[in-house]
Amino acid sequence: MKKIIIFLVLIISCNFNQRRITAPVKTKVPSIFNELAPENQRFYILPNVDNEITSKNGSIFYIQKDSIALPSTYKEGDMIQVDLMEYTKPIHFISTGYSLEFIEKNNHLQLDSAGMFDIHAYYNNSELNLNKNISVKFTNINPGKSYNVYKVIDNEWKYAGSNQESISESLPSFIKYRQFKKIDTFTLWNFDLPIENSCINLSLKSFKLDQKNSFFYSVFSTSNLRLNTKWGYSNSININVPIDDSVNIIFWFENKIAIIKGINTPKDPLGKNNYPNDQNCVKKGDFNLNFLPEEIFKDENARFQFLYSK
Repeated sequence: MKKIIIFLVLIISCNFNQRRITAPVKTKVPSIFNELAPENQRFYILPNVDNEITSKNGSIFYIQKDSIALPSTYKEGDMIQVDLMEYTKPIHFISTGYSLEFIEKNNHLQLDSAGMFDIHAYYNNSELNLNKNISVKFTNINPGKSYNVYKVIDNEWKYAGSNQESISESLPSFIKYRQFKKIDTFTLWNFDLPIENSCINLSLKSFKLDQKNSFFYSVFSTSNLRLNTKWGYSNSININVPIDDSVNIIFWFENKIAIIKGINTPKDPLGKNNYPNDQNCVKKGDFNLNFLPEEIFKDENARFQFLYSK
């Protein structure tokens, strides 16, 4: 059966004026971080009838009849395979390779997410496209803010519209869903809110580096859906971080992993036209990383202890 491309919808809240943004291209992520990806949820639907798919997280996807473009080889009555992944935790995001940061009018900013989803469709192992828009009511995991919707085109976030908030009838003040009716392509989607950016400096004492001997690292908030991923080439690194937050940093080097936990970020933003450098990044000191074999990520309990124990 054909695949349906995964929709990675990252829910990002942005104000109306911040529609055109330049984001870092997708970062190649070491394969071990695929262990952090959320569960793949698989469904089978008939493409010539209206369908509702409800995820394990409670999100509802509406796929109207004839929304999916079918090949000439399609046989009436055959099912289409739909694969869905929902990204609702910071560590889920690491597996995608996309950072939640962007540059807008020479101002480096972070994106505060309300979740992502990734949806794909397949028939006979071939990828399918859309004939017309489908829609989603994405379970709200970051209430109280209004979000714009972005999709990834050519490895950059592109503005796709603004979402509608669906109010719970039993709890009028509670926003139950983020609703969006203009899903027009299978790609990475998100709803995000730009927030102010700051910078920290770390001095790493654990290894020798050069352009041929680099390391991967990912910075993620401990309480919000905020994340940056990059490759480093120096023992002294300047890292973009959201202001007034607490972050953990995962490192990967030569098939080993290490983590620094609970770094408090600066309360003051860098401001416009002010890129991170040795002068404006707050120095957090020297760190001797304790590297462990990357296989620790393959055991769910060991992985949880590594990421979250104090």
